[in-house]
Amino acid sequence: MDGRTPLDAGPSATSGLTPPVLDFAALPARLRRELRADHVGETVAVRLYEGAIAGSRDAAVRRFATSHRAVEQRHLGLFDATVPPAHRSRLLPLLRAGGWLMGWLPAKAGAPAFYAVVAEVEHWVDGHYGAQIAVARRLGADDSLLALLDACRNDERHHSEDAARAGRVRPPLARLLAAVAVAGSRAGVALARWV
Repeated sequence: MDGRTPLDAGPSATSGLTPPVLDFAALPARLRRELRADHVGETVAVRLYEGAIAGSRDAAVRRFATSHRAVEQRHLGLFDATVPPAHRSRLLPLLRAGGWLMGWLPAKAGAPAFYAVVAEVEHWVDGHYGAQIAVARRLGADDSLLALLDACRNDERHHSEDAARAGRVRPPLARLLAAVAVAGSRAGVALARWV
C-alpha cells in the first residue's frame, strides 16, 4: 500500500498528464466510440460521487466520495479536452442523472451498499479500460492517449480496492445494488458508443 487510507483517494495517476493532442475526427471510428464511452464513464463517475455526498450523512462515506470525486473530476477534465463536444454522447443528460442516482441510492441504503457499488463498478471499469487499451494498441493509438487510458485505469483499480477495504461487509441489499450498478454501467457504455 502507498500510505493512502481507503477514505482518501490520494494523488491521481493522471497528475502531470496533459490531454493528448489528437485529430479526433481522423481517429479510427472504433477508437472514437471508445473515447466517447470513456467521456460518459468519467461524467457518470463524478455524478455517482456527487449523489453519494447528497445521499449520505455518514462522515466516512462523504469523505470517501469527496476524495474519490476529485480524482474522477481530473479524469473528466482530461476527457473533456480530448473528446470534442460534437463527438460526445447525446445521452449525457440522461446518464448524468443515472450516475447521480447510482451514488445516491446506495448511500441512502448505508455505507456497506455504497462501498459495494463502488468496489464492483470500479472493478468493472478497470477491466473495461484494460480491454480498451488492448484495442487502442491494435489500432495504433498515440502514446499520450495510451498513457491517459492506463493512468485512468490505475486510478479506477485503486478506487475499487479502497471501496473493498472500506466496506468489507456486504449484506444482500449491497450485493444486489452492486450487481444492478454494474449492469447499468455496461448498458450505459454500450449505448454511449453509438449515441
